Amino acid sequence: MKYLKECWYMVGWADDFAPETLVPFTLLGEAVIIFRKSDGSFGALEDRCCHRLAPLSCGRLEGDDVRCMYHGLKFNAQGACIEIPGQDRISPKVRVRSYLALERHSAVWLWMGEGEADEQLIPEFIGINHPDWAMLPGQMDYQAHYRLINNNLLDLSHLTYVHNAADSFAAEDQWALSKMQVQQIPRGVRVGRWIESARRPGILGQSDEITDHWSTFDFLVPGVFLLYIYVFEAGTAARCNRQEPPADLPPLRKTFTCQAVTPLTEKTTSYFFAVGPNAENADKKHLFLQMTKNAFAEDQQIIEAQQKCIDRSPGVAVIPLAMDQAVMAFNRMFDELIAAQAGQGSHLNFKEVVTDAVHQ
Repeated sequence: MKYLKECWYMVGWADDFAPETLVPFTLLGEAVIIFRKSDGSFGALEDRCCHRLAPLSCGRLEGDDVRCMYHGLKFNAQGACIEIPGQDRISPKVRVRSYLALERHSAVWLWMGEGEADEQLIPEFIGINHPDWAMLPGQMDYQAHYRLINNNLLDLSHLTYVHNAADSFAAEDQWALSKMQVQQIPRGVRVGRWIESARRPGILGQSDEITDHWSTFDFLVPGVFLLYIYVFEAGTAARCNRQEPPADLPPLRKTFTCQAVTPLTEKTTSYFFAVGPNAENADKKHLFLQMTKNAFAEDQQIIEAQQKCIDRSPGVAVIPLAMDQAVMAFNRMFDELIAAQAGQGSHLNFKEVVTDAVHQ
């Protein structure tokens, strides 16, 4: 199985969905339509009329119902056909699949599984309207398999080489040289590391400022990245014995980015993100967004080139290295969940995965 379905996938920012509009979206290889209902909540149906298989995205929204504009069948938000022109009796078989769609943290999420949806599994994004943060959203599309993007986010050692421009937030050798602290968390992994004596990117001004950064991210099923960077005065990492700083140690400032990797088809992926500083530094939010977009364009270039290389190298395996601790741990967990979805689950030994990665 290519995809994990018993989970939530981000399909857009809530502000992207205009009222009275059917928005087509391909998710996990399935064509769906998403629409905002009259009460502001969201509905989603498969984009295929069950009569002659015409796309419902060519239809129209009538209140909270969708009418197929081929022969006029009308479906409610639960997928049941409630009107067939010229026919009084409607068989319960005349229906289309519906999906649960919810708005949380300024984003819209779809549950793709057959089982009961668990709203607690929607990740804790910091939405673009959160009062404590100055967040700006973005989105881009990749011509690449979604797990290549997952792996890129799980292994930030690439920052030293992919994002090596002088004004990049990642222009620090220590992203590749510093040791990661990897731990398992429910449905994901948590990774922390210190970047010592970091120079502030020129794009943000005060490039001569030297500070220590504690970065920590959670990477959650199915591909959600939540990264905090806390900026402290130089020497803080040493005083903390290069372990996680105590919660009561106030940083000089902090930034956050939330990102969601959404597979469209086998080799196309949507990538949603929001980034920004805490509210006290809101005047820098547009600079942070521009810096982030520049970095993500560099990621896109290398990942799409990687996909092409993989396509012309069928059967060639990767060689795991120590930098792949988080990649291997998450992928092992992810594969276990897909196996369990297919009724083939087995025991996951997280420590064994991490140990194997370190010693290879």
